[in-house]
Amino acid sequence: MTGPSRTRSLAAIIGMIGVVGLVFGLTAPLLNLLLERQGLSGRMIGLNGAMTALGALIFTPFIPAVALKVGPFRILFATLFATALLLLAFKIFDDYRAWFVLRFLMGIAVVVPFLISEIWINQIATPQNRGRLLGIYAASISAGFGTGPLLMQFTGVGGCTPFVLAAALVLVAMGAISMARGDSPYLDPMGHKSPLPYVRAAPLAILAGLMYGAIETGIFGLLPVFGVRSGFSEGMAAAQLTVIAAGNILLQYPVGWLADKAPARRVLMLCAVTGVVGGALLPVVKDSLLMWPLLFVWGGTITGMYTVALTMLGRQYTGLALASANAALIVAYNAGAMGGPPVLGQAMDLMNPDGLAYGLAGFFLIFVIANLLVPRERPPPAS
Repeated sequence: MTGPSRTRSLAAIIGMIGVVGLVFGLTAPLLNLLLERQGLSGRMIGLNGAMTALGALIFTPFIPAVALKVGPFRILFATLFATALLLLAFKIFDDYRAWFVLRFLMGIAVVVPFLISEIWINQIATPQNRGRLLGIYAASISAGFGTGPLLMQFTGVGGCTPFVLAAALVLVAMGAISMARGDSPYLDPMGHKSPLPYVRAAPLAILAGLMYGAIETGIFGLLPVFGVRSGFSEGMAAAQLTVIAAGNILLQYPVGWLADKAPARRVLMLCAVTGVVGGALLPVVKDSLLMWPLLFVWGGTITGMYTVALTMLGRQYTGLALASANAALIVAYNAGAMGGPPVLGQAMDLMNPDGLAYGLAGFFLIFVIANLLVPRERPPPAS
């Protein structure tokens, strides 16, 4: 890939994934706040949100083989269009039981842009700048997630406006990625099509994806509910997500820089320890101004785990092997995203509302322990 095409592809990927992040930064808390208005329990809200992860979890193992057969760009474009249609369907079928099905289908559609874009970025990156490029990529997603909740200040929580806007934004993402249509990633047929061998070959990176899925989905899905139950307005609860996302945006490049310069395990440990401390302190400082800097640092910690995990895989694999290893990471992410919200919702019901913060600290603690016990990454599996 030449310099100009590399730059064009990078701009297209960052633009596309940033808009996708914006859409889900809007819709995830929007749907959960609408469920909260209906009086559903934290556990039920968490279960409904977990259906997106379930759809992604089931479909992700098939993506490398499908992309190899039909082409990465075609499957990317088709699933973005399906996402736009599904967003409109949430308002057409305005019932939480229908949302179980729609969120499941959304998970199938939306996982493809993330997987293809992550493979694409890793192919563009060099050993010298991989962590920083992936930090920029993660920051673009976080910028979208952080801006999304702010849009509720203008669209409102009820009505058709937020859903129509979200669908229109997905069409914008399709336009952004079209700029690099001729430069889509190449999938060398060498390597496993199944993600499973890579779970054993790169256990710490995959575990980081699992924990990140549980933590990130729990925060972006349930923190607005936590905020409302703590006495904040819906707008202020959404602003808490924006501060977390600001930490994601501004701290990802430094985290990526550290991953380029220092052993990845140490960077992951730093992120996880910071996460434990942040979760334990949130109930203590939530009624003071200290809550805002804590959320900022905590936000960078959360996404930093995924940034470093992607960097680790990009160093080990290329081609179809990278696609399958990346699929293993996304499977792990969605397994965490599926299991995390119900567990955290139950914790919030049992210790209303501080159980959410303590549950999140517990997930980080699990990773701290695992980082000390899990062996080093193994050689790539033979195809």
